[in-house]
Formats: sequence, C-alpha cells, structure tokens
Amino acid sequence: MLGAGEVNSLSAVPTLLRILLQDPQVVGDAGGKLRWMEIGSQYMTAAEKRGIRELFPNARIVQHYGLTEASRSTFLQISEAPEELLESVGRAVGQTEVSISPDGRIRIRGPHVARWRIDGDDLQALPESDGWLVTGDLGHLNNGYLFYDGRADDLINSGGLKINPDILEERITKLLRNTGKIVVTKVPDALRGEGVLVVANSENLDEAQLKKASFEALKTMGLDVGGALHVKLVTEIPQTATGKPLRRLLTEDFNHSNAAIDANANAGKPIRPMAQDVLDFFRQFFPGRKIDSGASFEVLGGDSLGYIQFSMGFEDRFGPLPSGWESLTVAQLQSGISATLGKKPYLRLESATLTRAFFMICIVALHLDTFVYSSNWGAAYFLFLLAGYSLMRFQWPEISRTGKVGSIFGTIVRIAVPTVAVIIALQLWAHETELKPLLLISNLFDPSQYHVAYFYFAEIYMQLLLLIAGVFSFKVVRNSFKENPLMSGTAFIFFAIVLSYLMELMWDTNYIYHRTPIWYLWTVACGMLIASAVTRDLSTRLMVMAIVTVAVLIHHGVTSATFYICGGCALLLFWPEISVPAPVKRIVGEVAGASMFMYLSHYQVKSLVARLFHAPMPWIALVAAVFVGIVFARTYFWGESQALAFGRRHGWWGRQ
Repeated sequence: MLGAGEVNSLSAVPTLLRILLQDPQVVGDAGGKLRWMEIGSQYMTAAEKRGIRELFPNARIVQHYGLTEASRSTFLQISEAPEELLESVGRAVGQTEVSISPDGRIRIRGPHVARWRIDGDDLQALPESDGWLVTGDLGHLNNGYLFYDGRADDLINSGGLKINPDILEERITKLLRNTGKIVVTKVPDALRGEGVLVVANSENLDEAQLKKASFEALKTMGLDVGGALHVKLVTEIPQTATGKPLRRLLTEDFNHSNAAIDANANAGKPIRPMAQDVLDFFRQFFPGRKIDSGASFEVLGGDSLGYIQFSMGFEDRFGPLPSGWESLTVAQLQSGISATLGKKPYLRLESATLTRAFFMICIVALHLDTFVYSSNWGAAYFLFLLAGYSLMRFQWPEISRTGKVGSIFGTIVRIAVPTVAVIIALQLWAHETELKPLLLISNLFDPSQYHVAYFYFAEIYMQLLLLIAGVFSFKVVRNSFKENPLMSGTAFIFFAIVLSYLMELMWDTNYIYHRTPIWYLWTVACGMLIASAVTRDLSTRLMVMAIVTVAVLIHHGVTSATFYICGGCALLLFWPEISVPAPVKRIVGEVAGASMFMYLSHYQVKSLVARLFHAPMPWIALVAAVFVGIVFARTYFWGESQALAFGRRHGWWGRQ
C-alpha cells in the first residue's frame, strides 16, 4: 500500500518496527513515501530509532511516552532529534509536567491525567493531593528531556548492575530472530542479591541456545552476571488479560523449584573433601555462593590475592590452566580438562607470580641480613607496581562496567584483617597497646615511637589502593581510561611524579623514610599502564617500556634498583608467561601466594631462630621465614573459607 501510494502514515508499536529492522528490504524504496509515523507502547533504544529514521527518511516520526492513566505525556520527534537525545522519550508539552520522585520514579501532572480508577463500586483517586501521578516507571531528566530507565518493580539489581528486563528481552529476541516469546525477570542470588531468569516458550529452541543468546545480549549491554544467569523453557508464559507477562509468577515458580531441588540434593549429603569436577572446585573455593556452569573466577569477585591459591589448587586436581583462565566459565574450564588431564613435566608460570615471589624474598632476605640484593633497594617499589598491574587486570573490568569501586575495598579488607590480627596478637604478647599501628597509619609518623610492631609496607599498600579507589570514583577519570587507557596511564604517571615532588617541597618526609602513599603512587601508575599494554602489539609495548623506564630513572637514577625494577617490567610486558618444570611452579606459587603472610611474620621468625641457635643464622632464618609464611597463609585461608561458609549456612550474610 505504501509503495502504491495508497497510504502515507503509520501508527506502530516497537515490536512491529523491530521486525522491519531485521528485514529492511521488505520496505525498501517505499520507505521514502512515508510522511508520518507515531510510535508508542514500549521502550526503544537509540540505535533502533536511528534505524527507523533511516528506513523512513522523509517521515516526521514522533514517539510518545505515557500510561493508560496519562497517555501521551512526553513527545520526541525522532526524525529531527540530535543523537544525544535519541535515547530519551522526549519532553512534556503544553500544561503537562514531568518530574522524578525522591525514589527515582517518573511523576506526571496535567489536565490529561485520569483522576480516578473504578474499583468495584468505588472510585479510587489516582493522583496524590498535589496532583502528581506517581508511576511505576524509573527515569531521569536531563535538560527537560525524560529518559526511561525501566519498571521499578521489574528492574533487576545484580551486584550493583541495573538491568532493564524489557531491553534485555528485546536483544535476546533479536539474536534468536523472534523464536517464540522471551520474558526476563529477577530471581534471588546469594552472591549478587538478584539474578536474571530468562524464560522462553519456543518449541524450536533448547536451553543451550537460550543461554548463549542471553550471555551475548548481556555483553552488548556491557554486562556480565556470570552464574547469576538462569534460563528456562516453558510451554506457557503466564500473562495478564491484556497480554503482559506476569514476571512475578515466573519468579515464584523458579524459587519453588530451586527450593525443592536443593532440599533433595542436600538431604543427608556430607560435604565432599575433594572436588570431583570444576563446579565442585568452584563451590569449595567460593563457599556458600550459588554457582552454576556460567560462573567464572573474575565474575565471582576473585582478585590477585586469591588468584594464585585458586590456580595452584585447580592444577593439582585437573591439570594446567589455559591463558586467560580467570575469565572462562565453569563449563569452558570443564570442557578443556580432557585436553590437559594428567601430570605434565612443564607448566605455564606467569611473570607476575614469579616477580612477586622473587621481590618478596629479596625484602625478607634484606631484613634478615641474609643477603643484600641491591644497595639501592627497589623491591618494595616493584611490589607496589604489581598492585597497579593486578588492579587493572582484576578490578578494572568490573569498575569500568559498573562505575563502582567496591571490589578495591574488598581487597583492602583482605589485607587489613590479617595485618590487624597480627598486630593485636603481638601487642597482647608484649602487654602494650599502640594505637597508630592498629589504625594502619603508623607509616605517617616517626617510626622511633613504636616499640611492638608496625607494618608500614602493608599500610602503604592499602593506602595506595584507597587513593586509586578515590581516583576511579570520578566518572571523567573512568571514561578517560575506557577511551584511551594508554594515554590516561601515561598522564597518571606524570601526575603522580609531579605530585610526589610538590609534596616533598611542602613536607620533607625523610624522617619517616618517605613512607607515604604519594611517594609510591607513580609505581602503581606504572603497573596500571603496563597492564593496559600487555596484550598490545610489540611497538606499543616498547613505547610503554620506554615510558616506565623514564619514570624509574627520574626517581632512582642509574642505580641497581633501576635495573631490578625495569627488569621486572620487561618480564611483565614481553614474557608474561614462561614454561617451567612443574615442581618449580609449585614452589614459586607457594611463595608468591604467601608473600603477605611471610612479610607479616618474618621478624618474629628471625627472633625465634636467634633464640634457638643463640646466633642470627640468617640463611636458616630465611628458609624458616618462607616455610612459616606458607603455613601461616594456608592456615589463614582455610580458616577464612570455613568462617565464610559457616556464616552463610547460618544466614549471617548472604552475599559478598
């Protein structure tokens, strides 16, 4: 009819338009004959609106937003709207007013708003006393334009990630090319608070296809919910009289089914001492969490402190891990086991693990008078550099995706708890209380005032992480690192060096041996830059190596410390993985995994060895410090996992 010139206008709902967008050739040149289009009923993305505009280039295309009780409250002229406003649903006109309530809901006021709702024989007032009709929709205003953020009762909050089920349904449907009805709803999740349930009633679909499409759709939205994603095929989806899906009933049905499955699975079943498959291993490493085949180490909140313990435990049971294993799902790791079963003489050792172990040994040996690795030191600088490297590798993906820095605080807590515990134990033993070490700020004051114990390295480490958390809390900084991580990392190094110089002009920290986070901030920035470049081409890595070398030279000059630090950086950039005999990887991994605990206990080991042998015995002290650190680490991590599992079983906390 359009091609024949019989019609020139169209009133359409987004579902119909999405079908057209999948097969634009159906309209073809006839699209140029449309003069008017009205769109309502559902949310549309900016990309979809752009596609409709291209499909009908000569039409005035108007979208409206409103409810049955307040139809057509805002209007957006899609055909002429600038790019930055296409995501909106327009603005109010005439006497209509739109605002946002304190809890984020859209409010509408005007002469078009229905005043009552018929409820049996009564009339129930719809607007509040001030005339505002508070909707069940979430939104925000920008320069008078309204942006729809989803239904308040349907919006899914999964670990801080806000997921609009309408948008996710549309993207999954598009990937599956309209295979049946797709409905997305929220379900409880022990780790993230709320998970995602995708339900379909198609006969031409299996759960594997549905789950794959759901993961891909979430990725297009910049989201990854890992094991919090569930899929289900049903014969019928419950609906209202007007055809809208009853998501609440789907959620209730899922909860009832899960409760029955858990009850049957756990009835009289003891906890197995050894993981029999990858899913079992994940559940033992992350006790109390709900984990399925879509979970991964990265998604479950793993960080650099757990990375080494996880990898060693996994390889003990299942064989070598592939590169980038931390982002692989349980199912992907399980499927790869058959290719790596059995003990292999050589295993892949990451340079980050090797350098962590090496430089911590250097620090402990220096403190125990075993050997002097460098007259200018440098090991602490490189370990702080590794903090920045690990942060960008483990925490940055989630920070960039969600805008939240909570994962950094989780790492800080994991360092603070054992550090404070050791300080308390030593102060009880000495019958003396020193407040500043307990507050983890002793590094900022004259060290001669402390008589029991203080751990300035751990304090600076945590303070540096706090600084980075503060920096990444600014959206402009996050966006800068997203768009150009190399340029941003370089600028951050320069900023940190200048800041350190200016601070020393105002506060000479020689008397505390420069033990401030500002003094070491440039090293963290170098680590962040290296992590951003490690997967780039050779020329980029060479450029980054040059930038980092200049930064090290500015701070250390041409000294042995410079060679140590730059050598470690070269390993990270150019040899991120090396092949070593299996026993070597085991030893290096144990030392690296216990590095923090070795640092917390090595002075006490030194004192104990001196008492036993009535002499310093530096080499025996070093071996003993390494051994005690490994035992301390394994004991602590075992106790931590038991405490977490016990607490979750008794309902003290349900998520991390």
